[in-house]
Amino acid sequence: MAELIAVFIVIAVVVWLVYLLVVYVIAPIVGILLTTTLVISIGYAFITSIRSFIKSLIEHKNPYTTYVDKSPNAQSGIKRNYFFGPGYHQITITIKDAFDFQSSHLSTLKSWRQRYTGNMWYIDVWIWIFYYVAFFCTVVLGFAWMFIFSLLLSVILFTGMCGFYIFFTTLWGADRLLLLFRSISSRCLNCKKTAIVPFFECNSCGMKHRKLTPGPYGILTRKCACGIKLRTTFFNGRSRLQASCPYCKVEMAASDSHQFGIQLVGGTSAGKTTFLASFWHQYLKAASVVPNLKTERIPEDAFDELEYWFNRGLSVSTAEENANMYSVIHHLPNRTPLQFAFYDIAGEAFMRLDENIQQQQFQYCEGIIFVVDPTAPIGLTEDVLVGFLSAFKALKGKVSSKLSALPVAIIISKSDLFKKEIGLVKIKTQHRKNSSIYADEQTNTSYSYTRNEICRMFLNNHGFSNVVNLLDSEFKTIAFFPVSAIGHEASEGNPYEP
Repeated sequence: MAELIAVFIVIAVVVWLVYLLVVYVIAPIVGILLTTTLVISIGYAFITSIRSFIKSLIEHKNPYTTYVDKSPNAQSGIKRNYFFGPGYHQITITIKDAFDFQSSHLSTLKSWRQRYTGNMWYIDVWIWIFYYVAFFCTVVLGFAWMFIFSLLLSVILFTGMCGFYIFFTTLWGADRLLLLFRSISSRCLNCKKTAIVPFFECNSCGMKHRKLTPGPYGILTRKCACGIKLRTTFFNGRSRLQASCPYCKVEMAASDSHQFGIQLVGGTSAGKTTFLASFWHQYLKAASVVPNLKTERIPEDAFDELEYWFNRGLSVSTAEENANMYSVIHHLPNRTPLQFAFYDIAGEAFMRLDENIQQQQFQYCEGIIFVVDPTAPIGLTEDVLVGFLSAFKALKGKVSSKLSALPVAIIISKSDLFKKEIGLVKIKTQHRKNSSIYADEQTNTSYSYTRNEICRMFLNNHGFSNVVNLLDSEFKTIAFFPVSAIGHEASEGNPYEP
């Protein structure tokens, strides 16, 4: 019995000693080792995540080395602005590769474990423990750190992008509003189409740039393939570049001008071109004495031809069915240039509505002059007017009874042949003696009322009442003018006396 008690005492002492060893020796050592392992693993995960992210940042500091511009507007040698694609590409590829680099450290851990295990079991145990803790920390904590770094990068870049987009939108809007408020556009001499921002040509290499506005390929300037920087807004000098039509590629007269265009309409040999020759001769003569005003004639050879006809007393009819555009650009200091143009079309054009030639200027002209030749067949004049109105409606898209509020001047050509009826002396005399009978509905009198009514009566008396009624029914503002562009019968050698 005593021996049994002694055995139990010994066992109890051993258990107690083992307990003391575990509690006060082994447990603290294991705790220290586990804590050290955990700290090292966390540190390893943090350091590897930082290294992975920094490595990816350095590798993709220039996004253009991996960015591919798939835009249909991309041009060789021209980089897309950072904030219009490359920036998003940089964020995406940096984050992706950073996570890939972080994942590669798992293979490093595995190689380390394989290299140091297989010696002594009590060492292998700790190697395996460290491996699994480090693996867990690298996956969980490391990727958590990567997510935080990625989020910080995205927030910083997107904040910068937002500020940039505010600036960009303001600049782009200011450029367009300036063009809108000043009614600036470009009108093509060839196809007659209009463009707010035409193509602009590089002064160095001649390359044509479409949409040279603040955008993906430049904000205040855009770099040409030849290396020259081109300005992208009206107010910083874009209009100094040569402009060309975006539709037919023909050079434009101006890209920085307020536009005012008048369409000439009339039958064959009605006197449209001789009217233009007289008008431009007198207009440019008057403009030449205006202080500080500079005028530019486009196309210059066409104006020279008109002047030749004027000085030689020649009468020539227009043969072109695509309108001839006679344009004068007016320049005054500190003022928006003004482009004033006449469009002259052969009378036959209005008789051939099945032709493919569309008179695009009908869509935007600011006024119309209809030339009536009182010596021409009445039916011809009516046909020309009907053809014009049909083409005008087709392009303007009008459906109401009143086509437009455009002012219309009805010019009675060759009026020197009818001086007794509509001569200026006749009109002035009638106005001085009987102005009240030509007054408007409110009994207001003026020389223009007298002139309009006398011309209207003249056309009615000569069989053109249908022409007058049709114009009255389609347009709101009409005025009549007797005109003698040549002033005498056409004869070579006798200058015009308009």
